[in-house]
Amino acid sequence: MMPSIPEPENPDSYLIADVGRMTTTVVLLDVVGTSYRLIARATAPTTAVAPWSDITTGVNQAIRQITRTTGRKLVNERGYLIQPAQQNGVGIDHFGLVTSAGLPLRTLLAGLYEDVSLISARKALGTIYYEEVETLSLADTRDEAEQVTAVIEAKPDITFITGGTDGGAKARLMQLMDVINLGLQVSHTAQRPQIIYAGNINLREPVRQLFSNKANVHVANNVRPTLDSEQLNDAAHIVTGLYEELKIQTLPGIQELLDWSSFPVQATARTFARISQYFAALQNQRILGVDLGSNSVSFILADPAGEQISVQSDLGMGQPIQNLLDKVTPETISRWVPTEISAADTADFILNKSIHPQTIPMTGLELQLEQAAAREILRCALTKTAENWGWDFNGPQPVPPSFGLLLARGSLLANSPRPGQVMLMLLDALQPAGTFSVAVDQYGVLPALGLLASHAPEAAVQVLEAGVLSDLGWVIAPSGKGQLGKTAVKVSIETTGMEGEVEFGKIEIFPIPPGQLVEVTVQPAGKLDIGFGPGQGRQKMKIYGGIVGGLVIDARGRPLTLPSDEEERRTLMRKWLWDMGG
Repeated sequence: MMPSIPEPENPDSYLIADVGRMTTTVVLLDVVGTSYRLIARATAPTTAVAPWSDITTGVNQAIRQITRTTGRKLVNERGYLIQPAQQNGVGIDHFGLVTSAGLPLRTLLAGLYEDVSLISARKALGTIYYEEVETLSLADTRDEAEQVTAVIEAKPDITFITGGTDGGAKARLMQLMDVINLGLQVSHTAQRPQIIYAGNINLREPVRQLFSNKANVHVANNVRPTLDSEQLNDAAHIVTGLYEELKIQTLPGIQELLDWSSFPVQATARTFARISQYFAALQNQRILGVDLGSNSVSFILADPAGEQISVQSDLGMGQPIQNLLDKVTPETISRWVPTEISAADTADFILNKSIHPQTIPMTGLELQLEQAAAREILRCALTKTAENWGWDFNGPQPVPPSFGLLLARGSLLANSPRPGQVMLMLLDALQPAGTFSVAVDQYGVLPALGLLASHAPEAAVQVLEAGVLSDLGWVIAPSGKGQLGKTAVKVSIETTGMEGEVEFGKIEIFPIPPGQLVEVTVQPAGKLDIGFGPGQGRQKMKIYGGIVGGLVIDARGRPLTLPSDEEERRTLMRKWLWDMGG
């Protein structure tokens, strides 16, 4: 439980809009009794493109829905927000805006070595929505003319240059910058080019002299000052500022929303990271956050000391879903479908979803395909995140650091017909091990609360305490080797007197009513590890029941091993769905 927060004095009301690429969500937060609550939320299609080309239109549509629901007048007859709130309840005190509607920041990345400076640069860039449109490095086999042509054709929003340890060699990095300089000289762009330099500090002045006449030069700390150290925050801060300037501030119709706003506009991934870290600090535990969006996938690893952000703009459940076929085969996607389907039909579904991202599944098979694609999108995104962050791998499967809460959001996860389907998707895709709880942002409020946490932390905490998240339940997932059919975990729920064993290779739910506090004793067999060390159990662990119906014991092994026979695999998929109530 979170610590209690004193009741607010002279409370203000808050209206916060989250403008996504496809959907706009607006939430109304105010005091009920003595604490803040989520009063209402509404969604509308985002109106950033023709025929509207004005994101304020979609925000106003959602606000009008809130007015119809609550009877509270928030805008006047001309469509302007009424500020501040009046004593009769009309209007709002504060408006805030977060968004992921901006296009990714087109980035030309230049550095010396792929596994040294370039990987550090990608970590800094990965804190915002970006697209790597061209890369120059020592491994590039193109001649200079071809490289210059590539720079011209890339048409980047920013050029990120790194490489060389502080005090190290200069010549080869200068050669790359000469290529970039030639490309910029003959490029014709509407905006002045933006250069970020985050390499060898001894080259800062030469970089300024080379580019300052034709570009805006931003100098950051070297992202890789030594071979075994990184400093990413300075470069990440500059990248974030440029993303806000070039992609957020230029959204059509945003100026009116900025005029309404009491706080600076922020990117959705940033505010999700902030509320995740806020959660981690309040609960004194590590949190893994997952945002499966329509046009990006974000992972957050947060603890009381801070957070890491990984945003991948080449994957998502909307238009970028077609990129999944560049990373995996249709058969890899359909292996999660409990119904027979051809590779061609699977690929057709993915391509149609990319062309018409707003469509919702109309049949059981379409739902299964969409959820199968979500599994592979999350798995691919997690793999890339693990490579960038230096996680361990168990075979091909990334092994995230241990965490106490899996915090998930995204339209597909929030709107799935049954909570067991959501839990199974997350467990199949991420394959986490240990003991942890799972919660889903069913109402899409976490980015708004992340914005609010910086300015009114008591309001953010009280809204969270009021139960805006859907607690799916607790999971115990042992890692290590076991034998199919042999006991993997023994479970005793002392509060209810229920006892049982789960065989290796199975997933089962031990019933616990939602919200009920129980004491659980768990003992893994042999050297299986549930997060407390090989063979170590836990006595009288206090957990709450969730909406999946109880404590989930996932003893299927890590990494998951699926049968090679297609019919056996489909039968197993159906059994897992049945066991999870899906």
